[in-house]
Amino acid sequence: MRNKLLNTLLLSACIYLMSNPAKCQTQETISDRDGNTYSVRIMPDGNQWMTQDLNIRVDSSWCFADDPANCKVYGRLYTYASAAEACEMLGDGWHLPSRKDWEGLSDHYGGASNKSKDGGKTAYKALQTGGESGFNATLGGNRELSDGKYARLNAHGFYWTTTEIDALTAWNFNFGAGGKALHCQDGMGKLEGASVRCIRALAKR
Repeated sequence: MRNKLLNTLLLSACIYLMSNPAKCQTQETISDRDGNTYSVRIMPDGNQWMTQDLNIRVDSSWCFADDPANCKVYGRLYTYASAAEACEMLGDGWHLPSRKDWEGLSDHYGGASNKSKDGGKTAYKALQTGGESGFNATLGGNRELSDGKYARLNAHGFYWTTTEIDALTAWNFNFGAGGKALHCQDGMGKLEGASVRCIRALAKR
């Protein structure tokens, strides 16, 4: 009860202090139906974000290379539809972020490559595991659409957004290790497998 009260007070303080959001980063945890526990953090955009990759089991989700050990490190890879379903299963307002949500977060750290002065390098460094933001993005690779092949582990971290391009593709945010840059990318097939972070908006006071 004491911890719950403390978290409530911290959340209220953060909402009040959003004029200086960089100082507003309280942290707590949530759990899913599979017993996984995730750290969550109020980020400078004013939203709560998971700071670990989602790992709840739903249909059309996989561990990289079908190895459960990879799920413990990188979470699961989800299709576009299963990503949205899995986030909603956390309840209490949790959902898959949109392109706008990802931009709102990354812009606080210099922006993705399409909006930044340095090609997304500062945002990549800040949002990667060990970076100043505490967001801890991983390089979980992907599961390809054509043949179900797993690829790009520790080279790219692809994260779904809800924002569609057309019936077959949607936007994603890609952490690319080669160029050490964050990219907002189009054209990911909705049946490909990619990583997921869930978001929850704070209630307006």
